[in-house]
Amino acid sequence: MNLYEYQGKELFKKYSIPTTEGILIDKNVENDYVFLQELQQRINFPVVLKSQVKVGGRGKAGGIKIAQNKDEFIKYIKQLFSLQIKGVSVNKILIDQYVPIDKEFYMSFTIDRRVSKVLFIFSPSGGIDIEEVAEKEPEKISKYYLSELELFNFQIREAILKVYKDYNYIKQIEDIAMKLYKLFKENHCTLAEINPLVVSQTKVLALDSKIIIDDNALNFIDDNMEDHEESSLLEKEAKELGINYVDLDGNIGVIGNGAGLVMYTIDLINLNGGKAANFLDIGGGAKADKVKQSIHLVLKNPKTKGLFINIFGGITRCDEVAKGILEAYEEKEYKVPLVVRLQGTNYEEGKKILEKLKEKISFQMTESAEEGAKIIVSMVN
Repeated sequence: MNLYEYQGKELFKKYSIPTTEGILIDKNVENDYVFLQELQQRINFPVVLKSQVKVGGRGKAGGIKIAQNKDEFIKYIKQLFSLQIKGVSVNKILIDQYVPIDKEFYMSFTIDRRVSKVLFIFSPSGGIDIEEVAEKEPEKISKYYLSELELFNFQIREAILKVYKDYNYIKQIEDIAMKLYKLFKENHCTLAEINPLVVSQTKVLALDSKIIIDDNALNFIDDNMEDHEESSLLEKEAKELGINYVDLDGNIGVIGNGAGLVMYTIDLINLNGGKAANFLDIGGGAKADKVKQSIHLVLKNPKTKGLFINIFGGITRCDEVAKGILEAYEEKEYKVPLVVRLQGTNYEEGKKILEKLKEKISFQMTESAEEGAKIIVSMVN
């Protein structure tokens, strides 16, 4: 789960990481001139207006503005609330302190899954994408792998000194790194990033935050951190049903058992000139009722013009999947073309159950995922 910048900064304050003080506003105040006028009286200009979205590149997309006065303040708020950044509407703005910047750094803790270790990354080139620094100036990136979950000051200091030799700020940077690691560990993060970490008038401050929390740890964190505002209605419904579902922008519904198989199926559809309308993983051992719920969910999307169900049965039984498919199509009398690829446990029983569908809809069965993708794309097109 990605946190908004303002949520990350709330965590920074909890862990005594020095950061800026901001005021959060949401879209419903856009035309409330009385509120905005009162707000202006509390602000010392200039201020930074920062779109709160869970996608990167907001600065390049015009999602950050510096308002020098009251007129610019109103103008930029209207501009930002009308903005879409990578398809995401701006519904919240953080009115943040303007901070003169003398120096920018990059700092993060993340998990390198290739070696199953926590990785500390530091660079004296902050404020831009770390990938860009890695490509153009790799000598300016210091990486330190934690051999155990314990971290000591001297380890952080050594990592920083590999790429940054100004001893004036080492102690402050080191202190922030230790606190950031505590935040990372205690909140079950997969990423805790500050970019930029800045020097401003001899103080070191975290100007931005990017925090990602492991979805498997959501039961252990503050409920206020979860925010479904950017989720679609179908994604919210799927979460309530306990179904792994993500909206995509195509017109072919996809259901499979196992995240890897579903992603492979989406790739096959793309390779054959189609586009998937969704990602849906029924998981292992799904019963007929879950399959039926999944089909109803996918076909609620009016963009979905065809459905490809790709099942490799192990603990998931093909006859249970077939029952769920038949029940869903009989219950709602869908006319959406359907391709089903079944293989594995109780395949013959599943095949017999699905024979009944041939009288009702445009339907084909296949034992090959590659062939199934070609068929559904041709049916939809």
